[in-house]
Amino acid sequence: MTLVDTSVIIDYLRSGDVKFLNLFQSLPGCICGTVKAEVLHGTRNAADRNRLLALLNAFAQTVTPELVWDAVGDLLAVLRKNGITVPFNDVVIASVAVATGVELWTHDKQFQLIQQHEPRLRLFQELP
Repeated sequence: MTLVDTSVIIDYLRSGDVKFLNLFQSLPGCICGTVKAEVLHGTRNAADRNRLLALLNAFAQTVTPELVWDAVGDLLAVLRKNGITVPFNDVVIASVAVATGVELWTHDKQFQLIQQHEPRLRLFQELP
């Protein structure tokens, strides 16, 4: 299973690149509630929301285990101690990936910074 980050979904929506569809269909992919909320945050109207929900509902939805919140706080503290500032939502997504034991498919570079301090975070390597 691969946790698909918001950045990948947004890149697909902007580009319409068929390579994303092929990967979406060939990988057992999932999203978490944070990703779903981030994508829906960008809706422009009811029709757009319905289109986005159709795409999002094509993915399996992984739950956010309750213990993730402790891990989020601990990881945020480690990052802050090391002078690293990343968005809260990205730490949640990274923590969900670690807690559920899946790779994270992302296009955002800050996850590499997170990985330096949370080596259990596995990043999906997308082929060009």
